[in-house]
Amino acid sequence: MANQLTPDEIKNINKALEDRIIAAVEDNSKWKSVLPDLMNAEVFVVAQVSDKTDANGKKLLNILSMKNKEGQMCIPFFTSPNKMAVLATPERKSFNCMKMKTIRLFEAVKGKAAMLNPGSHNCTKLFTPFEMNLLVMENRGENNK
Repeated sequence: MANQLTPDEIKNINKALEDRIIAAVEDNSKWKSVLPDLMNAEVFVVAQVSDKTDANGKKLLNILSMKNKEGQMCIPFFTSPNKMAVLATPERKSFNCMKMKTIRLFEAVKGKAAMLNPGSHNCTKLFTPFEMNLLVMENRGENNK
């Protein structure tokens, strides 16, 4: 990997945003100020570019999905590589990871739920497809520059 980060650099990726998410998990009224920043933030997903293309000739992404505690399929996404550690098992310790803006992820997985930082006890949120669509529409002008 050409651009390998130090452990301290990894620890500090989106740290301020994670702190605000933790505060919003504790007090739901704070989500309104956090969500625009989350939509513009670069997050991490377990994905790889597919050989298949869509109708416009763009390469498709193969994105990991998983079941949440309620048994619902959702797309996990993470604010930092450290938060991805929940996915590691003794058999599988590395992943094809992509960094992308949250708004782009939500556009790519239309119709599916997404879970922010699954496995984190204080920095997680489930986004329904309806919520994701609203957030994309509300933040499209800001993020598609």
